[in-house]
Amino acid sequence: MCIGMYFRRQELTPDIMVGIIGAGISGLTLAYQLQERNIPYLLLEEKDITGGYIKTEITDNYTLDIGPNSILADEEITKFFNSIGIENELIEANPNSKDRYIFKAGKYQVLPDSPPKLLKSNFFSFKTKISILREFFRKTEKIEDETLAHFITRRFNKEVTDYVLNPFVTGIYAGNPEKLLVKLTFPILNDLENKYGSVLKGMLKSGGSGRRKSFNFRNGMATLPKAIAKKLKNLQLNTQVEKVEYQDGQYKVSALSNGQILSYNFSQLVIATPAFAASSIMENISIEVAKALSQIEYPSMALVHTVYSKDNVNVQLNGFGGLNPKIENKFAAGSIWTSSVFSGRVPDNQILLTSFVGGSQYSEQYKNADQQIKENIIQDFQRDLKIEGRPLMQKIHRWEKAIPQYDKNLQAAYSEIEKLQVKGIYFCAGWYKGVSLSDCIKNASQLAKNISTLKDTHS
Repeated sequence: MCIGMYFRRQELTPDIMVGIIGAGISGLTLAYQLQERNIPYLLLEEKDITGGYIKTEITDNYTLDIGPNSILADEEITKFFNSIGIENELIEANPNSKDRYIFKAGKYQVLPDSPPKLLKSNFFSFKTKISILREFFRKTEKIEDETLAHFITRRFNKEVTDYVLNPFVTGIYAGNPEKLLVKLTFPILNDLENKYGSVLKGMLKSGGSGRRKSFNFRNGMATLPKAIAKKLKNLQLNTQVEKVEYQDGQYKVSALSNGQILSYNFSQLVIATPAFAASSIMENISIEVAKALSQIEYPSMALVHTVYSKDNVNVQLNGFGGLNPKIENKFAAGSIWTSSVFSGRVPDNQILLTSFVGGSQYSEQYKNADQQIKENIIQDFQRDLKIEGRPLMQKIHRWEKAIPQYDKNLQAAYSEIEKLQVKGIYFCAGWYKGVSLSDCIKNASQLAKNISTLKDTHS
């Protein structure tokens, strides 16, 4: 199946013909932005559907996202939504979902999100409150390849690392803050320390970046890749790339499509696949890059959707969800209280909770059988959220390779990519300089601008 038309390079004879491998959010966005700039491209995707990790399952009663559950949008991302015609499909997160809950001292507690709330709250010990205030005056240090855990403990203290950093890193990266590097995950922290001498002082003086809004769509997150794909004129599905070579200043791509071997020539090539897939693509271009990409870790994770009748729920779930610090030894990494965040996911008399099991710090939990994972989730809800009885529905979806880890292995891959001497090859994916959906969209849009500039210089 092919969405749009299939074309040959010699029929168009463009100055720049861009090949894109992988129709996840990065590849789709890049193709769309190139098309808007009238730059010839061809987007190849091995599956019969686009979107990569963005998937939504819709039944008569439920809308279940089994990949990303939302997207943070600023003005640039909102304009992108408008350009692809899905502004009327947007659902903004409910106002009461702004609070984030952290499990501590046997219950979920609201994490203070401002200095006044911090001082009044009992979330942190008095000692930690003093330590946080002293961050204004701590000396600046430059530590090569510093981990997130080391940075936050150095600037604040271990309680902040254990009860703020740890659960949020688990929620965003399914990762371990003892391994993730500051300069790759949150480089803004280094920038604030270096420029202002203090993270908190920098946040106050810079005024912050402004709070972005969290969105979903009426028919789930899959609305986004579907909308982009419908706009594309040159998207070819069911096309598995078998081999990539660089010859005579061009990239020669051989691919298998519906039993036929197809061959393409591109002057520019963009690899928009997960790192483990990019590794095999790079084998004939650079063994060093291929090896470095193969070392990037993608921990396994399971998403568990659980639906209850509201009659079974004895507490107000007014918040985005509950995260579980590793130090608390919980089974799941945490849960999004999905029906409290976005309307229309389940019938009005029901609630939907989306739990995360696995990741770098919870790998043993992931190894449990599906039914055991479900039962452990139910027990946690009964104990920690005071939910009674059995769920009306419960489903599990496993990602064997979930989220790329921004650690030393990724840094090594970046170094090899920078040394790549062959010109005209680019990387555009969640493992490359931004794992969030908004990062992927912005990075793809910037790459399209760069390629457009290159075309202008050649014309």
